[in-house]
Amino acid sequence: MKTKKYQYIVLISLFSVSCSTGNIKIGKAYKLGKVPDSILEASKPDPFLTNLTVNIQELPGHDDLIFDNKNQIGFASGMDGWIWKLDLKSNSATAWVKPPVNPAGLQFANKKNESILVCASRLGGVTYDDTQKVGLYEVNIKSKSIIPLVLTLPKTENSDFETVYPESKRPNFALKSLNETNSRAFSLCNDLAVSEDGNRIYISEPFERSDAAMGSGAVPEAIGLYPHGKLWMFDRKQNTISLVMSGFTFVDGIIIADHSQSKEESVIITETTKFRIIKANISGKKEGTSEVLFENLPGLADGLEKDPKGRIWVGIIKPRSGLVNFIHNNPWLKPFLLSLPQRILPIAKKTGILVLDSSGKKAIYYSMHDGSKIKDISVAVPNLDSVYFPSFDTSSRGLYSIPIVSLKLGE
Repeated sequence: MKTKKYQYIVLISLFSVSCSTGNIKIGKAYKLGKVPDSILEASKPDPFLTNLTVNIQELPGHDDLIFDNKNQIGFASGMDGWIWKLDLKSNSATAWVKPPVNPAGLQFANKKNESILVCASRLGGVTYDDTQKVGLYEVNIKSKSIIPLVLTLPKTENSDFETVYPESKRPNFALKSLNETNSRAFSLCNDLAVSEDGNRIYISEPFERSDAAMGSGAVPEAIGLYPHGKLWMFDRKQNTISLVMSGFTFVDGIIIADHSQSKEESVIITETTKFRIIKANISGKKEGTSEVLFENLPGLADGLEKDPKGRIWVGIIKPRSGLVNFIHNNPWLKPFLLSLPQRILPIAKKTGILVLDSSGKKAIYYSMHDGSKIKDISVAVPNLDSVYFPSFDTSSRGLYSIPIVSLKLGE
């Protein structure tokens, strides 16, 4: 307790110098409360200390994983800039395809598993030239050809009011109509979800900034807490892009929650830096509304996945701290923090997972790991009898997994 108080005093006293936030916008004060009792009650001992398996040691740190069990292969979005192909029969991996910028979220384009959709963005600390564009790409698995699908987005007015657009009122644009005057570059293509028929692709853009980047490039936004996160929908048949959600904070992981035969009725997203999980009703009876499934999370909720039972798996990349609570409740301190070199900011080692029931309203498993075996879990990916853990850490090596049965999930 004395240490935390000392940190606060140091920050307040140092703030007497004039500080510049650069181009980082700062949001309003945001007060975080205590972690929900339902999550604490679902807390379990650290499974990574006893049940973790590490295979394919050549695989570098990565952001996401997808599996084709029929062909016994998988793909990982490596932090080295490559999409890696995993051979699950021989437990080996090769650097397979390199998009123009670093790969992030991955999904198969349709149920035939003939191509991969990849969100690709700049990674903090890496230099890119003007020809290397952020956006949504499609990679043909057989030919390894890379096709850009969405590299520019329409200019829209930012608002700090959380908006889920009713289907009929979504700002909708034909991609061929976008030009230098009415469009902008994709800031950060982070994660995606694909409709059952493969025609609609939902894409998260955590924040809008010309020099946006993943990893260390996103830290200033985590401090600023400004609500300019968006969710877009690319319609392959119509070749249009539409704005589904805006005015949220750091829209990150996404899954489709409910759908009818012809359209998606709701999606679930993580508002990572606001420590929330949101369900947005994008069509149907409740369209244009959203609800908070969980707030005051114990850490930064990153990627989302669903298993065959409908359970929702959440990667908790970093824990929440008392210092974070204090800073977000006192945004006048943020210009000073943003003026500091990132290397001197405190970085927690803990990382963990949270599992919710199919409604997303009940926590059925939660555990934090001390960081000794794996770092920075970006998402938990259930596949067959195991759950896999991408580690968004440049020093990571290997494919990490735990048998699902060992977690003893209860609902």
